Amino acid sequence: MAGDVHKQLVVLGEKWLKRQGFAVVASELVTGGTKEQADVIGFRSNCSAVIEAKASRSDFLADARKPHRLAGGLGVYRFYLCPPSVIDIADLPKRWGLLYADGRSVRDVVRPLGNAWPSFGAMYGVWPDFQYEADPDAERGVLYFHCAASVVIAYGRTVRKAVVGGDAPCRPARA
Repeated sequence: MAGDVHKQLVVLGEKWLKRQGFAVVASELVTGGTKEQADVIGFRSNCSAVIEAKASRSDFLADARKPHRLAGGLGVYRFYLCPPSVIDIADLPKRWGLLYADGRSVRDVVRPLGNAWPSFGAMYGVWPDFQYEADPDAERGVLYFHCAASVVIAYGRTVRKAVVGGDAPCRPARA
């Protein structure tokens, strides 16, 4: 049951990040170079965002003990996505946003207003109150593994599946 709820939350998180303008979105990507496995991570040209899907309160409480939650890690912006009543606003770590899953939609509970998504350190409204200094090596590793997973072999030729934008047709890789 919790596994099914978690999977649904991950799908909702992917859709939410795409609606926020994150063209590159990956979920549950296992990579080298970091022990962190974000449920959902998205990249814009200037920043990244992570969504941790929490189907239960015990999962949320265990998450707080992970070392990458305290320093470094993935995501300039970080959010928890859960069913209502799993996480209260008062329980949120500093600088984290909160999203509730309501059926097949996501409700913003705690997040900066607007769709600016400035880069780390940029002074724009309350956005700096939600920023973390992400580990650039870990994020580069995630992007690399996402791109590498997007390369497929077809008809005896290496082709590159479009990573940006999602469902664009494959084109031959340049030599």
